[in-house]
Amino acid sequence: METLIVKPKNMEELHFVQTMLNRMRIKSEVKEVDKKKRLKKEFLDSFEKRVEQVNQDLAGGIKLKNAFDLLNEL
Repeated sequence: METLIVKPKNMEELHFVQTMLNRMRIKSEVKEVDKKKRLKKEFLDSFEKRVEQVNQDLAGGIKLKNAFDLLNEL
């Protein structure tokens, strides 16, 4: 059988479509829209934590390894 791709604008539309498909006993699954967008969001969310770590290293609170130390371990 063929595949139908539906792109609801919000969660309310998604819920409505899922309800209708369930009532009609049509199999459906929800897939994440865009892996690239999710990865970008995760990167940006973790950026603030990395900046905090650099500031702690500069203040002497923690010791981060530089690239040379990391390569020497290999």
